[in-house]
Amino acid sequence: MPDAVSPSTGAVSVPQDFFADPTALLWAVSDPARWAVLRALAGGKSLSVLELAAVMDRSADLASKHLKHLREAGAVMAVAAPDGDGRKQHFVVPERFRRTDESGRPMIGYGVGVLRFP
Repeated sequence: MPDAVSPSTGAVSVPQDFFADPTALLWAVSDPARWAVLRALAGGKSLSVLELAAVMDRSADLASKHLKHLREAGAVMAVAAPDGDGRKQHFVVPERFRRTDESGRPMIGYGVGVLRFP
């Protein structure tokens, strides 16, 4: 199922039925490198593949593979770079999943579970 791209923002939306089978999402977030990505993105900031590769302590190629798994599971989406550079791809947790706890720490609520980050 292809992702829909918003012409106004360049953001790729997450289809509503992505979580019909939550095991794909749970598998995607269970990897330590991908968990690090989600922790870095939980606050709502978009980061580039290179920035996320540094977060994961992986090469850009391997980071791209991890990001593909997260994107296909609906955990993150690709967005245009904030500086308008079409050569860069940034990733973000969709706004509808981002939350904060009582003390203001970021969380991600995917509906099948809530990810809390220390």
